[in-house]
Amino acid sequence: MRLEETLSALSAEVSGTRAKGVAAEIARFHRTQASPGYDEALDVVGEQLARFRVATRVHEFPADGRSKTYAWTSPPAWTVRGGVLGQTAPDEKRLVSFDEIPTCVAAHSPGGAFEGDLIHVGKGDTDADYTAADVRGRVVLACGRASEVTKRAGREGAVGVVVYPNDERSATSHDLVEYHGIFPAATDIANLVPTFAVSRRIADGLLRGLSRDAVRLRGEIDAEYTDRPLRVLEAWIDGTDPASGEVLLVAHLCHPRPSANDNASGSAALVEVTRALCGTASLLPLRAGIRFLWVPEFYGTLPWAAAHTRGLEHVRYSLNLDMVGQSPEGIGEPLRVFRAPNHLPTYVHALVEPLLTMVASSSTAAPGGSRRPLHWSYDAPSGGSDHLVFAASPHRIPSFMVGHDDPYWHTSHDTIENVDPTRLQHVVLFACAASVLPQSVADDNRLFGWLLSYGAREFARASALAEGVDPELGHELLDVALGIETRRAETVATLGVSQRGTDLLQRHEVALRGMRDHFAALLPAAPRRSTGTRIHRPTRQIDGPLVYAVTDSFTEEEARFFKDKLSTNHRALAEGLLALCDGTRTAGQIALQLSLDVGRLVPAEDVEAGVALLRKAGYVAG
Repeated sequence: MRLEETLSALSAEVSGTRAKGVAAEIARFHRTQASPGYDEALDVVGEQLARFRVATRVHEFPADGRSKTYAWTSPPAWTVRGGVLGQTAPDEKRLVSFDEIPTCVAAHSPGGAFEGDLIHVGKGDTDADYTAADVRGRVVLACGRASEVTKRAGREGAVGVVVYPNDERSATSHDLVEYHGIFPAATDIANLVPTFAVSRRIADGLLRGLSRDAVRLRGEIDAEYTDRPLRVLEAWIDGTDPASGEVLLVAHLCHPRPSANDNASGSAALVEVTRALCGTASLLPLRAGIRFLWVPEFYGTLPWAAAHTRGLEHVRYSLNLDMVGQSPEGIGEPLRVFRAPNHLPTYVHALVEPLLTMVASSSTAAPGGSRRPLHWSYDAPSGGSDHLVFAASPHRIPSFMVGHDDPYWHTSHDTIENVDPTRLQHVVLFACAASVLPQSVADDNRLFGWLLSYGAREFARASALAEGVDPELGHELLDVALGIETRRAETVATLGVSQRGTDLLQRHEVALRGMRDHFAALLPAAPRRSTGTRIHRPTRQIDGPLVYAVTDSFTEEEARFFKDKLSTNHRALAEGLLALCDGTRTAGQIALQLSLDVGRLVPAEDVEAGVALLRKAGYVAG
């Protein structure tokens, strides 16, 4: 069945309105990892899946602040029942409460009451912020991450912490309250103090008060660390041909109430994808199996993946749905699909844009949804979510992400009103069709045209970059592009193509070499040499994505370099660098590969410096 026929069959089953209804149900719960609210939301998803009789199971993993998967330590199980922060001097007023704004209590904050004079320490996330500030017995006000501020402030003797948004996060609204998580190890808990988050408007008022007189705050949080596991819900539809492998789809279910777009929308969309594929099973018999996961972001995905390493060897590619439902009128556009990095080539790279074009032209608006046509972009790889788990060693699965830019992510303003059923409908249809590509394109000769078109553009991008370097490196860059496109074409063999398809694949490889020669002819002739002046070839030592705290062992200057040079697109460049440290590439060769991923020249010197930092953090040897 061709892609157009597949989309037509799926369109009859997909409902963005129904998906938004499920998102609204999920958004009712305060879904921090390993909490009662998370489990209740997981039950909502499980009840939905039971209605269409898909096979499911729930996996449980420790949430104790001690158990580790690779370099990631699980957060402690935690539950919160309430919290109120108020000012007692120079006048008395309530500032924020959990009942009204659930994000005002930092996740994993200890319970307890405090009262003390307020002191502002700037960002409060480095030891230097406390050198000239005596915070003993006081309440610390800071604009850094609570995970860093609370640990330092507690060690220095503060009785409480209040964090507020920096200029960038508060630009959209001075009334939003950020979601902060402390994610402590068990050994950190003794030094933690109750931690609140407030809006920039409230913080500015406190700062004005401090400029005139002493400000005194009182706070109380009703929360505790508990004994509860991290839970992952898995569902699956078996394929008819085990040799065709599987496709994996994932959405994270966690975050505080409401967290509607991030990520009740992705979790609800995945429910609707499952429903639609079950509903079309008789029309679209699956050659490859499909597996679905609802997870606590990273902390549940990592142990699940580690426990299923052998099974994941059969996964051809994965798709992560993260923030997929935002209203184009209320929040903005476009819908973004983030590519899998080039070191994990797959024919799917070449099918995303044709598929999005078909979805945009064939999908109608959902009742009550936006009437705007789908506006989408196909972007460079991004980090920041669960697709990184499957892309990283030891799994190395080509992994894509679908999402939106949302100025309200991780804030109190991420509400269900900003989730649009039409956009959910578009995403569900795209994800369904992407899930069944192994049977939709195996005998579609257009696949080779799409691959050739995609390859031509990749060579053109490489040629444009090659013009900005010396000729030797320029030719090397085109060679790297040829290697990537050749490996990408070779993945078509996993589809079990016909003899005609095999013949077309051979012709395709000839065409790729011809394109490489064509673009090379546009460059000045140059002698060929090995890329890079260093002979060492770094090798990664730790599996899994980079932990958020990887910069803890860096100096302030090193941390600034890591942020400025390697942290674009939520650390995608750093993740790509680490993945390419496989013992076969020099820094120069890694730099060329990364350049093709991000669409700009990455200096070998930056790669060498990045490798040195990853070596310092224990991730790389050699």
